[in-house]
Amino acid sequence: MTDAVPDDVPGESYDDAADGTLLTLDELTDRVGTTVRNVRFYTSRGLVPPPIRRGRSGYYSADHVARLELVRELQGHGFTLAAIEKYVERIPADATPSDIALHLSLLAPVTGERHVDVAEGLASLGVPPEAAAAVAEVYAEHGRQVAAELSEIVRTLVWPPFREAGGTAEQLREMVHRLKPLTVAGLVAAYEQAMDDSAAAYDGRRPH
Repeated sequence: MTDAVPDDVPGESYDDAADGTLLTLDELTDRVGTTVRNVRFYTSRGLVPPPIRRGRSGYYSADHVARLELVRELQGHGFTLAAIEKYVERIPADATPSDIALHLSLLAPVTGERHVDVAEGLASLGVPPEAAAAVAEVYAEHGRQVAAELSEIVRTLVWPPFREAGGTAEQLREMVHRLKPLTVAGLVAAYEQAMDDSAAAYDGRRPH
C-alpha cells in the first residue's frame, strides 16, 4: 500500500531522492514505531521533509527515518513541540542521516537511569509538592538547553574538522559516547560551584 499525497502537500521529485531503498508510509511507520497521523502531523509542522513523490504516491527515504527518530527521541527527553521545532530548525536541510544520527548520540543517556522522577524523589524527602515540581521543571528546562547547545557545538565546530580529517560519523558517535561521563562530571562540578557561590553571596547579605 502506498501513501497518496494530496495536491496541496509539497513534495520532492523522485529524481531528488538519495540512493537507497524507499519506504511506503506503512513501512515507515513500522520502521520508526509511530503512526500515520504522527508522520503527517510532523510533516505539516516541518519537523520532517514531505514525502518523495512518484505521481500521486509518496515514499520515504533514510533521511525521513533519521529525522523521525530524532523527533521521537527529543519527545522522550521531555522536549515540548516548540522546543523540538527550534532544535530541528538548526539542522541543515542537506544534513545526511549520519549527521542527524550525531544528534541522537548526544541525546542518548549515559546510564540506564534515564527516567528519574525528580519531583517524586524530592517529595519523598519532605519537599512540598509545588516546590518539588518547580525544581523538576528547572532540571528539565536546563537539561534541554544543554542538550541543544552541545549538539550545536558538535554539529558546527566538532563534526566539520573531524570529517575533513577522515573521521566517520560512527567514529564521532563513539568519541561523543566516551565523552559523556566527562560532560556529566562537568555539569555536576559547575552546579556545585554555582551553589557554593550562591550560598556565599547569601551569607554576605545576611545581617550579622
